[in-house]
Amino acid sequence: MAFLYPAFLWALTALAIPIIIHLFQLRRFKRIEFPNVRFLQEVTRQTRSRKKVRHWLVLLARLLALACLVLAFAQPYLRTHEGAAPAGERAVSLYLDDSWSMDGQNSGGRLLDQARTDAQDAVMAYGPTDRFQVLTNRFEGRQQLLMGRDEALAAAGQVEVGPYARPLSQVMERQREALSRSGAPAKWAFLFTDLQRTTTDVAQWTNDSTVQTVIVPLEASNTDNLAVDSVWFGSPVRRLGQVEDLHVRVRNYGRQELLNVPLKLTIDGRQRAMATFGIGPNAVVDTILNFTNDATGWHRGEVAITDRPITFDDVFHIAWRTAEKLHVLLVSGGDAASDKDVAAVFQGDSVHAFMAQPYRQVDLSALGRQDLVVLNGLPDIPSGLAGAVKEFVEGGGSAAIFPAARSDAAGYHAAFAMFGAGFGTRDTTAMKVERIDLRAPFFRDVFSNMPNNVDLPLVRTRYAITPAPAADVLLRLQSGSAFLSATPFGKGRVYLCAAPLGNEGGTFSRHALYVTSMLRMAELARPMGALYHIIGAEAAIPLEGGDLQGDAAPHLKGPGGIDVIPEVRRTVGGTSLVLHDGDLAPGPYALTLADDTVAVLALDLPRREGDLNAYSADGLKELLRQHGLGTISVLEKAGNELTASLRNLDQGIKLWKWFILGALLFLLIEILLIRTIR
Repeated sequence: MAFLYPAFLWALTALAIPIIIHLFQLRRFKRIEFPNVRFLQEVTRQTRSRKKVRHWLVLLARLLALACLVLAFAQPYLRTHEGAAPAGERAVSLYLDDSWSMDGQNSGGRLLDQARTDAQDAVMAYGPTDRFQVLTNRFEGRQQLLMGRDEALAAAGQVEVGPYARPLSQVMERQREALSRSGAPAKWAFLFTDLQRTTTDVAQWTNDSTVQTVIVPLEASNTDNLAVDSVWFGSPVRRLGQVEDLHVRVRNYGRQELLNVPLKLTIDGRQRAMATFGIGPNAVVDTILNFTNDATGWHRGEVAITDRPITFDDVFHIAWRTAEKLHVLLVSGGDAASDKDVAAVFQGDSVHAFMAQPYRQVDLSALGRQDLVVLNGLPDIPSGLAGAVKEFVEGGGSAAIFPAARSDAAGYHAAFAMFGAGFGTRDTTAMKVERIDLRAPFFRDVFSNMPNNVDLPLVRTRYAITPAPAADVLLRLQSGSAFLSATPFGKGRVYLCAAPLGNEGGTFSRHALYVTSMLRMAELARPMGALYHIIGAEAAIPLEGGDLQGDAAPHLKGPGGIDVIPEVRRTVGGTSLVLHDGDLAPGPYALTLADDTVAVLALDLPRREGDLNAYSADGLKELLRQHGLGTISVLEKAGNELTASLRNLDQGIKLWKWFILGALLFLLIEILLIRTIR
């Protein structure tokens, strides 16, 4: 126990006053002779003993009452941590959890509103000359500066929920970094949070003897929540007139089973599909929404459910582009029969724009405007053409290489080596294709299963090709060697075939598997880009299917009239956007250059905040004990009296009220002793 005003303890010398009074008030008893005093003497002795006891008890009560009164004026308190510090010599950091989970409710209302009020009460519990930090999950640079009390009150009152959720270990590190710049002897860090399990990483916390950390838990009364977790298309390519399968994953974080929950799909402002589903407690369910792709160009989609009070994860925004045509370029080596087989697949199809050029006269600048480039039957591959194809594939295009029946091994070996593959000797031993890799994404959406007795192509002339380590062998020969492989390279991929397409190469070009393979090469030729991007999760968003030319600054225009100028970053891998504005709202955004819409992006909020499961105050205390975190404590609010609780933390638990009650109690005892004991 310590005293805020120890000088008052000198008043304890006043305890001598009642002792002196007591000594001077001792009465002498007069002796009276009486003939028979045996019984009288017994009564006298008994009365005299009682009076002595009463006098000593009264004296003790007076002394204790006076002592309690003196101690009350000395302001005693029990030390907690470092104890009291003079005003102006304290630095206080206040963290307000502004993640979406703070939209939760309890009997006191919205959690974030309570956090703001508690933070302002904490500021008022300190002196006007103390310094404060107000920190949120945004981690803005200005939040690392200490400010005065009025500024701290205003900053705490302006906090609103946002898309960021930081692990508490990072928050504590940020607080200690700001407090280390202060020379104040007393440093405190307060965290007003709902203790969500996804961010309360106690195992990463550390002790700091220079900063006393106090966690003020805000517990939601209901942790049930239903969230749209993710969305994806069943096929990788959007085509005009195609019936699309949009897969939606919904996660139930609650403890109740939900039935007949409506799920709605809106595209370009029109409702296009609706479904209902049921989901068990703490479960995940996948459902499919079907619609017909009836227009080309960019589209904005929105998948929505209804669930309260947490609503930020009820809507999932998506954006995609439906290409008007897929552009296919045939680079011919002069084999008219096999060229005709290639043209037969793509010519006359409204989905494809097909053109052919001799390999000696090919326009290399036209490669960038194509989706799929087919090199068929080239006697050799010139280095210039090989370099242009490599650059085209790196940029996101696809190329398919079918060798000639008699090819220049050196030229092909150099071209294959660019993609990490090897080109070997020619072999004329007839052999069949033995196996199709149905697990590869290339065939997975085409064949659900393959009969054991299926008639696969016969190969007569082939080259020994060695696929790159990262390649997928789509078709394999009976010898185990690769016949058709797909190698990812840069943003695109290259398809390498071991045999020519003509009759000399075998029956592949007359097999149904050939048409399927060529169409899939075209479908998968250009990446469609991501359906959505998570706000705050990606440092750079790759720009697929568009480029930003010229000196004009692009604009990103979104919901609510948002108009920002993103940073454009150009690298070898392509063009990407860097969004530095953390206040972007979820929704579709149009990337415009002058009056032209270059791309449409969908920005969504992080979904991990949907899990409202949190630690209780007692559970967190046990974890702190297990990890030996003695400088971190959990504040138990006395009802709504947060200010008093905070002052107790800073100045200790004050005891003067108890000593006042003690003084009154001993005075009452004195009165009772005087009136009752005779």
